[in-house]
Amino acid sequence: MTKVEYTSVLLRFGEIGIKSNQTRRRMTNLLISHVESALRENRISFQKVHSVYGRIYIETKKSIEAAEVAAKVFGIVSTSPVIETSAEMDEILDTGEQLAKVEFKKGLSFSVGARRIGEHTFSSQDLRERLGERILEGIPELELKVNLSDPEQSIYAEVREGKAHLFTQTIKGVGGMPTGSQGKVVCTISTGLDSPIAAYKVMKRGCIPVFLHLDNTPYADEHCSEIAVKQAQLLAKYIHGFEVKMYIVPHAPDIEEARKHAPEKMTCLFCKRNMLRIAREIAIQEGADAIVTGEIIGEQASQTTANLRVIEQAVTDFPILRPLAGDDKVDIEHLGQQIGTYEFAKEGASCCTLNPKYPAVRADPVEVASCEEPMDLGILKEELKNARVMVLREGK
Repeated sequence: MTKVEYTSVLLRFGEIGIKSNQTRRRMTNLLISHVESALRENRISFQKVHSVYGRIYIETKKSIEAAEVAAKVFGIVSTSPVIETSAEMDEILDTGEQLAKVEFKKGLSFSVGARRIGEHTFSSQDLRERLGERILEGIPELELKVNLSDPEQSIYAEVREGKAHLFTQTIKGVGGMPTGSQGKVVCTISTGLDSPIAAYKVMKRGCIPVFLHLDNTPYADEHCSEIAVKQAQLLAKYIHGFEVKMYIVPHAPDIEEARKHAPEKMTCLFCKRNMLRIAREIAIQEGADAIVTGEIIGEQASQTTANLRVIEQAVTDFPILRPLAGDDKVDIEHLGQQIGTYEFAKEGASCCTLNPKYPAVRADPVEVASCEEPMDLGILKEELKNARVMVLREGK
């Protein structure tokens, strides 16, 4: 055997497994549907995707490619290309030896993992011991050493009823919950690093995003909207089976109106308040349940706890979710590098040239309300009428 012929892919999910039977079935079916969509989109042929005893399996001859694609589906914790055999000990040992002969590196330490569900004539420990012995005795030329605490390579066998699956590779998945297990949320998105990561975090928990970008032209770099669209398009690739929209709304008129009636130091506060009002209207139109922003406590003057309170008072009938509120910037940068949004944020386009030199850090809610009273907020409806709506992903 000079080449490993993997026959399927084993998919693992996390907290779905502790849900009630009804919820677990619903979420598992969602996962299967999303995995199938992801495979078709990437033109990976498969025979079937099905669930058995808390696992999902993809039957495909392109197991390595399928494992990599499925790992990027929300709800999947990890994947492994596997070789399927019967649950007979001799066949498991033969297959395990051949798999180790191809995949193990000479002179390195190894371990054997085994998991068994159902009635068999052997225990998991029996399987571990016998497969380890078989590999040591059957492939002496590899000069392998056993190391159970910190092995350099491993082989695993999962036995479930009448079948066994053997593998050496585990690909880390994105985790979370399947898309559609929660409702729609309006995700504000800019050219920066934070808002795309905030959107990603709620998407990971099963939410369907409706992206909103506020176009500050002429007070912004001409490439801002283009970068924001690229960010949203990248994130939308994680969504399967649901339509993903993006609203690009002109924002300059309401900022100009705010600057007529409020001190310059409050410019960002009224910008954010109107952002939430626009997001609210889109949430009503799209049937969304919440509004998501990328604010981090204390990162900007507008993001002090006092100012977040003032901003949030603009919208009281929708929850404002701030997934990054307690995160450190370095952690956000790391996640941005992982998912690819960091490259767009690095372009450094300026979203607004109206930031005050000395912004308010603890605005008085009474003063804010007083300044806002003469403002013509009807401008927001006009801005929404002039919004550009894009469909980033088609639904089923």
